[in-house]
Amino acid sequence: MARKIPFRQTMRALDHVLDLNLPMKRLSKLTKRKVLCGMAAIILLSVSFAPVPPSMVVVIDAGHGGADPGNLGTKRYRTTEKEVTLDVALLLRKYIQERFPDVKIVMTRDGDEFPSLKKRVAIANETQADLFISIHCDAFDNPKARGSSTFVMGMHKSEESLRVAMKENASIYQEDDYETRYAGFNPDDPDTYIALALRQSVYLNQSLELGSLIQNQFSNRVGRRDRGVKQAGYYVISFTNMPSVLVELGFLTNPEEEDFLNSQNGKELMASALLRAFRAYKEKHHPGPAAPEPAPAPQPAPEEPAEPVAAAPNPNAPMASPTYRIQILASQDPLSTDDSRLAGVGPVVEYIRNGLYKYAVGSYDSSVEASLQKSQIQNQGFPDAFVVKFEGKTWEEQGVKPLAKN
Repeated sequence: MARKIPFRQTMRALDHVLDLNLPMKRLSKLTKRKVLCGMAAIILLSVSFAPVPPSMVVVIDAGHGGADPGNLGTKRYRTTEKEVTLDVALLLRKYIQERFPDVKIVMTRDGDEFPSLKKRVAIANETQADLFISIHCDAFDNPKARGSSTFVMGMHKSEESLRVAMKENASIYQEDDYETRYAGFNPDDPDTYIALALRQSVYLNQSLELGSLIQNQFSNRVGRRDRGVKQAGYYVISFTNMPSVLVELGFLTNPEEEDFLNSQNGKELMASALLRAFRAYKEKHHPGPAAPEPAPAPQPAPEEPAEPVAAAPNPNAPMASPTYRIQILASQDPLSTDDSRLAGVGPVVEYIRNGLYKYAVGSYDSSVEASLQKSQIQNQGFPDAFVVKFEGKTWEEQGVKPLAKN
């Protein structure tokens, strides 16, 4: 059995060599053993306690804040957009930290302050983030407007995209020295956005991928109306040097959506949907260890933050306004989500017309918006896609339902 050398003696021997700068050949064999063991112990301790670099850095940006309330909604609540976005952002941070300890989260704000748009971008770039997620709520003159959308940087493909970009970029005017800080950037000038489209082109595919994952979760898991992934010239996703998305959780000017987004259940649902989308993105682009499964207990912690149950849409509720979808396929036999012909097109609904099973994607308030998206769908391998209008009947009467899995 090897003779144990007391650690204190080892360290004294090591100090003796280091302090007196004595050559090793002048030491006895026992002392040499002590010195080598001490060096090995120090190396092992250094390695054991060395910080492990994160697998990725994520910046979460809660829109508006401080003197900038964002949109005021219907004014039935004291809270405005800035409070809703912060609550969801903090929940998302909590959920990611619990599930992915290898991920570093950086917040642009975690209280009621207003970082300038330029500061938000600087935080993301200076931390060399791998992902930037900006959280907002939408608003519109028509209180019937509803649904969730995700924006990535690019040229405006519709008046809707330009409208939303100008609305969010208007936060620039809350800053005292905006004319100096943002020289050459005019939030009200559509020409401003042309050059910006080139900045994010290198990250466009990953941004679109994350946007699609987010919209899929909002639609399928939370029951939100899917307004799609769109390209627009937001300042905060135009100057970031990483894949970036800006999420519009819903319309605070729609009373039903305002109630949902002001409820704790609604905030938790939206944050949980964002977590699930992030998880799918991370597993593909930044794989790393997830938190270990909890030890068995009478009530074990769930794998993910407990997700509240979303209220199922009422199939007998009449549509508030016409809905436009894009039909992509028709078949004599029913299809499932696993069908290769439906790969990569996002949430699909099924309905029966003239004895055929028909399949459509998207949900839009106007035929113009649907037609603009139709071109994108046609380029994805559905050249015969066309716009279909649903009006005046309930979901149940129309026979529209989410496409079932096998």
